[in-house]
Amino acid sequence: MSFFSESDLPGIGKKISCTTHSKEKVVLIIHHDGKREFYIMDNDGDPQASVTLLDEEARRLGGFLSGVMFKPKSVENLEVALEGIRIDWFKLDKESPIIGQRLASLELRKKTQVSIIAILQDDIFIPNPSSDYVFREGDTCVVIGKPERFKDFLALIRKN
Repeated sequence: MSFFSESDLPGIGKKISCTTHSKEKVVLIIHHDGKREFYIMDNDGDPQASVTLLDEEARRLGGFLSGVMFKPKSVENLEVALEGIRIDWFKLDKESPIIGQRLASLELRKKTQVSIIAILQDDIFIPNPSSDYVFREGDTCVVIGKPERFKDFLALIRKN
């Protein structure tokens, strides 16, 4: 069984420590700017190896780790059901035309065939946002759909 702990790093971000089921220790530091540092620790608590990821790289890697981007053969039946479906993240910049609008008013599914399954708002995770959700600058939309339809979603959330 794994053990996780979290702690705030004032002025930096958050530290997540994990002792895996096989007693290996890893540490993830998430910076306020989105950068992630991932460390594999030795038995004395010193880093053996590390990697630094930008926000986009970390999110994509997270998709692979969570099985969203690649599913092992053990879930082959599920793969068939979800064939061609992807999850991706899109951050709203200050010029996004949807800032200040309610989710329901956008008719996203009708116009893009893409659905928002979560919103990341600063450090807050909002799963399955309600139709009354009002978009803010800096929101990251977690969307699900066919990758070829993501361009339609981008056209809706980005200024010409």
